[in-house]
Parts: sequence; C-alpha cells; structure tokens
Amino acid sequence: MKNNSTWNDILKPVVVLTAICLVVSGLLGLTNNITAPIIAENARLAADAARIELLPEATDGFELVEGVDMEGVTEVYKAKNGVGYTITAFGKGYGGNVNYMVAFDNDGKIVNLKVLSHEETAGLGSKIENPEFLAKFKGTDKELTSGDIDMIGGATISSNASLDAVNTARKAFNQYAKGIVVVELTLEEKLGQLFGEDVPAAVLTTEYTHADAVEFWQTEKGLIVVTEGKGNGIIGDEHPSGKMLKGYVAFDENGAVLNVMYDAAASETKGLGTKVEDPAYIANFIGMTSADQPTTVDVIANCTYSSKGAMECVAKAITVYNEIK
Repeated sequence: MKNNSTWNDILKPVVVLTAICLVVSGLLGLTNNITAPIIAENARLAADAARIELLPEATDGFELVEGVDMEGVTEVYKAKNGVGYTITAFGKGYGGNVNYMVAFDNDGKIVNLKVLSHEETAGLGSKIENPEFLAKFKGTDKELTSGDIDMIGGATISSNASLDAVNTARKAFNQYAKGIVVVELTLEEKLGQLFGEDVPAAVLTTEYTHADAVEFWQTEKGLIVVTEGKGNGIIGDEHPSGKMLKGYVAFDENGAVLNVMYDAAASETKGLGTKVEDPAYIANFIGMTSADQPTTVDVIANCTYSSKGAMECVAKAITVYNEIK
C-alpha cells in the first residue's frame, strides 16, 4: 500500500509532467522547423519588393554584394543594370533597432528610403515613418547632422536612430560602391590637429598635475589641458548618462585658447547636447584667457545643460593653465 501511495502521490505526477513537457517541446521544435523557412522566405520576398519599390529603374533585379563587414549594415545590393544600390542599415532607437533600406544612385544621392521595421513609441518615435520626415533625407549626397533634418519633437532618440541608420548606409555606399574607406584618426592624432592638420600627434605628459585637470597632452605647438564639466549627463532630467562632459582645450604660446574638442558623444544626448562639438559654437571660446569669459557665451537652444558643461570645461582649463604656467 505504501509503495502504491508513493507512486500515486509523488512519482506519477512527475512522470506525467515530464512526458507532457517532452511532447510539448517536440511539437514546438517541429513547428519551428516548419515555420522558420516560411518566415525567412517571406522576409526575403518583402526585402526584394522593397528594393524594387525604392529603385524601380533596376529592371534586371539586384545582386548581393559579398564580403560586406561594417557595423550597423545588414546587407548591400547592387542593381544588375548598374543604376544604383540599396543598402539596409540600422540605428539604435528607444525600443530597439530601427531598420532602414536606403536607395542610392551611382553618384551617391539618396533617391528613396523606407523604414523596414522598428519598435518605437506609437505616436512619437513612430513618426519616423511619416513621409514628411523621410523626405528630409531624399536628394542628399553627404553625411547629415541633426541640423540638416529637424529632429522630431519628443522623439530625439528615434530621430537619431534614423540619422545613424542613413549615415551608416552612406558610409557603406562609399566603401562598397565607391571604394572610399574612411580612416579614423586616433585620439593622439585628433589632439595634434587642434593646432593644425600638419601637426604631429599629441603625447600624454605627466610633467603637470592639477586637481581640476584630468590629464595633460603636449604637442610641438602647445599644451592641451583636459577637464570635465557637468553637462546633461549629470544634471539633465531627460536620459542622463551619469557621465561628465570631457573637454580638450588647446592653448597657444601666449596662453590663449586656440581650439577645443569635446567628447560629447560619451555623455550628452546625441543631436542635442552633441551640438557643443559644432565648430561655430567652439569658435566662441577661441582667444579666451580669463576663466570668467566662458560664462558669457550664449547657451545653445534646447541644450542648456550641455552648454553649461562645455563652458565649465573651458573655464577650468583656463584656470589650470594659468596656475601651472
């Protein structure tokens, strides 16, 4: 009796549940094996239709460009009759990847584009599908910035994801259609070029120390003081990164600010706070020698916190430079 009770009360339910799980798992696996090829084929057909829709002049169809290896790029197709290319690329949106297909003519002009898929907020980020927004990209033949397209109000991240996707597609076009490979400069090379394009790379130096400086870089033309300021990443109330804005301030031989470079992408909101990197804004600081001068610079519209962080970087750097020199 006791053994029978053990079977009914303990072992039998376990065996039954295990059997059910095995059957369900088998059915799910079988279903996936049946549906996966169908889903893949439907996706292929949809992509083929999108290519024809965006570049109808490609009357002979398209061929896949082999060997594509670029972050953010899904695939590159060339029109068999040579009228252009379609490139699928993505940017990171608020809800996930925002996938675009972009059609280029042979001169690199965007002739058409569409959003293939996204998971952005309905009524806000989903506005990236609106014809009015997509029209801002059409006809362009260069890498775009947030100022070129007018970001969607309340959907900065989604707008930036679109901008990233389209610019990534252009980068792929330049490399795989035109053979143009952009070589990224190292930090040392970028810092050297703060003094001029022909100036050799900067060298990190430990000759100087200061509580308000992160580090110092030396070039044959002058010194660079690296400081940090509280931008949107620290004091912002929308998508703060928790990171300080870093500024690289180059001084000429007379102790005046010669140039400034910010690492805004690491801490500030793309398309808004990153505007502190614009040459026109940086020009406001050129020639300054007193730490109270940066605060006289106007803040960038809708970019108050990042602007203040940028000013703080320069003010700190001037103070540091004057004290160590």
